[in-house]
Amino acid sequence: MKNVLIVYHYIAHYRIPIFNLLSKSNNPKYTILSGVKTDINIKTADEHLSQILPETGGINWLKTENYWFLKYFLFQPSVLKLSLSTKYDTIIYLGNMYYLSTWIGAILARLTNKKVIFWTHGFIREEKNFQGFVRSVFYRLADEILVYGQRAKDILIAKGFSEQMISVVYNSLDYDEQLKIRNEVYSEKKLEIFKHDELPVFGFIGRLTKQKRIDLLVDVLYKINEGNRKANLLLIGDGEQMDFLKKKVKELNLDDFVVFYGACYDEKIICQLMQLMNVVVSPGEVGLNAIHSLCYGVPVVTHNRYDKQMPEYQAIVENKTGTFFEYEEPIESLLIVLKDWLFNKNKKQTREDCFKMIDEYYNPYAQNKIFDSIV
Repeated sequence: MKNVLIVYHYIAHYRIPIFNLLSKSNNPKYTILSGVKTDINIKTADEHLSQILPETGGINWLKTENYWFLKYFLFQPSVLKLSLSTKYDTIIYLGNMYYLSTWIGAILARLTNKKVIFWTHGFIREEKNFQGFVRSVFYRLADEILVYGQRAKDILIAKGFSEQMISVVYNSLDYDEQLKIRNEVYSEKKLEIFKHDELPVFGFIGRLTKQKRIDLLVDVLYKINEGNRKANLLLIGDGEQMDFLKKKVKELNLDDFVVFYGACYDEKIICQLMQLMNVVVSPGEVGLNAIHSLCYGVPVVTHNRYDKQMPEYQAIVENKTGTFFEYEEPIESLLIVLKDWLFNKNKKQTREDCFKMIDEYYNPYAQNKIFDSIV
């Protein structure tokens, strides 16, 4: 039997399904080592999950202390001892070069003949500077590397890493729960939240921050509604830009066509809201909100500067699961792209394409197979 240790910083709430699934495996047997102290404001897993069986929703979870300093750097003392332990054959480290205990732990694990795997974003861009050099040195501590998308794999290969040592592991959310909900919601009556419910809808889900460029959606809605064919805009989420966006909507006389739903954490309601949309648009970078959208059958539009994107943009297949607009000319490009999704696309076929992407790649079961194949 293979024993595998996964060294993580903390277990974000959305990671529970994949860690629960891995914990259910008997061979390989996975154990997750993580702390609970975070460096950002994010919802994390309840520590109680470490005390219940994986079969009832728990996680094989060993806890460690997290010592964060200078914003980015992390040290986990338990990593050093466990990297030397004879209990584990393979150790999967979260491949972040700012985690100092990972450098030491990976070296100790290699010295004691363990297989070392890094689970990481990899290179988001070419990074031909000192930081990129250090990152390359760090990744060479691993026997194999798991990355979230093909672009990161391609950059690593271009930097001299062997193609055979790199696997794409994708990403996932609570697939089982979302699958159950989407099957329920499709048979239910649609929500009626707009003054003009007959119009097609585009929208956004996530934090309403300046970085996300939600103001572009208001500008594009104004341009669309200048013509004969009009649309609605649905914004799901809260954030620092809420008041600014409401003021902008009012100034452009778009109140009848925009709904600010606010933050929502009820998956069934989120699914019901998603069913109103022809397309989700993430004008800034797209991340897990792309997976969230595709899981409910809604295509995603985002910009085409891939070096400024998160890996999940690669779930977008042009004109099937979404489209990319021109980063340098956002208003003009978005206007063309959105008119196509709102007024021309076959919504039923698009929904099937979105489901297929999630069902084949972006779910915990697909990830589990990849883990099992390399440990």
